[in-house]
Amino acid sequence: KPGKNIHCQWNVRIWTPNRILVMGDNVGIGAHSTIQTDTIIGNDVMIASHVAFVGKDAHTIKHIGKTMYESSRGDRHKIIIEDDVWIGFGAIILSGVRIGRGAIVAAGAVVTKDVEPYAIVASERARVIGYRFSKNDMVEHDNILQARGKWSLHTMSGIKD
Repeated sequence: KPGKNIHCQWNVRIWTPNRILVMGDNVGIGAHSTIQTDTIIGNDVMIASHVAFVGKDAHTIKHIGKTMYESSRGDRHKIIIEDDVWIGFGAIILSGVRIGRGAIVAAGAVVTKDVEPYAIVASERARVIGYRFSKNDMVEHDNILQARGKWSLHTMSGIKD
């Protein structure tokens, strides 16, 4: 069942190889964004325009006697976006990645590995450039939002890619 208050702007393209696409409440996806992997998106997530969710090994390339076109799809890993995440313009998220709750992915970042909760990542290597909150403020923020019922997908740690 899809969440409530999901907004996809024009020319958003979605194709999931195993038909796995879960979206929580209050999800916005900007124009010209693409989802080409099985994806789970939590609550209160903002995805800017021109963002791409793509497979890192989308095609099998080592079949002797077959062209790459003839070969089967390779990568079957999900992308998991936890609650309260903001993904900036033109970011690229590769399959098998989990973006932790409260994280920010800067415009143009290429995310190839997991992002810690509340981390702010930038650049083509999506390196951590800071955190939204101090450790104490992270705990307080989590507790307040949990008390408000905002973390319905907060227990996403059980979801495997």
